[in-house]
Amino acid sequence: MDDIDPIINAFPEAQAKALGDVRKRLKTLLPLATEDLSWGMPTLRCHDILMVSYTGFAHHNSLFPGPDVHERLGTLLEGYTTTKGTIHFDRDKAPPVAFLRALVKAKIGAINDSYPRKSGEFLALYENGVLKSRGRYTDAGDMTGKWTFFRKDGSLLREGSFKNGQQKGPW
Repeated sequence: MDDIDPIINAFPEAQAKALGDVRKRLKTLLPLATEDLSWGMPTLRCHDILMVSYTGFAHHNSLFPGPDVHERLGTLLEGYTTTKGTIHFDRDKAPPVAFLRALVKAKIGAINDSYPRKSGEFLALYENGVLKSRGRYTDAGDMTGKWTFFRKDGSLLREGSFKNGQQKGPW
């Protein structure tokens, strides 16, 4: 997104480089993610779901993946200062790719575990943030209505409808 470069480049050179590295690494881990600004911070989203925001401060930089990932990261957070939903990292150095990979995995796990919703809505993401499947469940736990399934690259695998948990019509 064109609005993100000026935000990052407004920081001192070493800090801007660290934030730029975070951006590049996250975009590699989440190749189909969209970027926007949320609360004035660069943010990556997958299917309109906030994955992580990041920004710099006077003495550190921060990742904002939300509070649902802290427990999942466990001991990987040792050495980082955390607050509810926030992970602070070095002002002039991006976190290692392995840490960001674990953060993305934890966030996607939390998202996937939050479905199905009480409304029956279901969504699952692959580990790269690409949509795996989308549909709806009945109160009895049966697949119902239109369902869509995707490959890991985002291309359509198949789609069709269910009624009372049974495939219906052409697929």
